[in-house]
Amino acid sequence: MLFRSEKYDLMWLEDMLTGDYVPWVNPQAYRELTTSTSTPIHTGEQIYLRHNFKELIETQAVRVVGPDPADIGGIAELKWVAEHAYMHSIMMAPHGTANGLLGLGALINVCATLPANYIAFEYPSASDPWWEDIVMGLPDGPIVTDSHVALLPGPGLGLDIDPEGAKKYLLEEDQGFFD
Repeated sequence: MLFRSEKYDLMWLEDMLTGDYVPWVNPQAYRELTTSTSTPIHTGEQIYLRHNFKELIETQAVRVVGPDPADIGGIAELKWVAEHAYMHSIMMAPHGTANGLLGLGALINVCATLPANYIAFEYPSASDPWWEDIVMGLPDGPIVTDSHVALLPGPGLGLDIDPEGAKKYLLEEDQGFFD
């Protein structure tokens, strides 16, 4: 039985062939999948370094790439992929890094610098209640307003670790970590 996704008007189908924890790319297989549907195909969460995106982008094997800043090798690598994808009419929807607020700070800042192919990012949140205690620089109100995210006002990622707030969560043998 053939599954047809077009009737659902999806923004994209993600990691249909490789999925999580598969750091290699099979551009030929992704190209076959991409040409078989009008639903955009997305991949990139677990792909390491810009070099592994090159053929995927240049052969139009997918319509959306989504590198994770932590997996690809940092913000500079993600930015290179975004710009290379833009030159090849590939959309950009970065994957969230970690499950915390520092990853959110990284994505907000890098996405503010991306070219016109940027369409969305995965929204990391404070998945554990202690995140709110250890991070400084969060706005008082909501981070997302009318589907838009404002830059965080602090330097760097806009957020920082609060050593005093974090100390209560350290193991006894790690109490001197911030000294």
